[in-house]
Amino acid sequence: MKKELIITKDGSHSLFVPDLNETYHSVHGSISEAIHVFINSGLLSHRKKNINILEMGFGTGLNTLLTLKNIKHRKIHYTSLEPYPISSEIYNKLNFHTLINSDSDTFLELHTSNWEEEVFISENFTLYKTQKKIQNFISKKKFDIIYFDAFSPEKQTEMWTTEVFEKCFDLLNKDGFLVTYCAKGIFRRTLKSVGFEVISLDGPPGKRQMTRANKSTYQK
Repeated sequence: MKKELIITKDGSHSLFVPDLNETYHSVHGSISEAIHVFINSGLLSHRKKNINILEMGFGTGLNTLLTLKNIKHRKIHYTSLEPYPISSEIYNKLNFHTLINSDSDTFLELHTSNWEEEVFISENFTLYKTQKKIQNFISKKKFDIIYFDAFSPEKQTEMWTTEVFEKCFDLLNKDGFLVTYCAKGIFRRTLKSVGFEVISLDGPPGKRQMTRANKSTYQK
């Protein structure tokens, strides 16, 4: 599918997919949204020092880069699912690393690192990228956080099914949780039907709410 580079309201890039009439991130700010949803309401809301993260999907690498930037004194094993990686022509133009004062070589390494194998990005950060879809993904590892960053339910319906969220529930540790920008009622009812405790949180710029789904009643 064709992808067009765009600038969002906080000055950061995103990609627009004409065939889906959908963007990879919020037009109100790619970095602003990712920090609010996946870092502040995800990574920084978990108490563990050694954290296993599962991301759907790798996309532009923004969530991965921000997680690495906010690692603090933790150790993170980061697994990212991305059946359709973007091209080098696109990721070489992205401005995320510049806006968050990160190293450009590190950002490129996230994209150029080998698929289907563990790569040590730093002493405290291990990356495993796979082109498998969640429906075909098998892992002996349990996860503490799931970054659920698929396209919207209207554009990518196969990612928002009961079966997918049953699998997410099973993949989480007992004190784990899922975070996502989505706050639709039907989606939240699906989460509840598979056993999640659903929490409504303030949304990122441009959205009233977002969702965190706890596997148990664990709270920060």
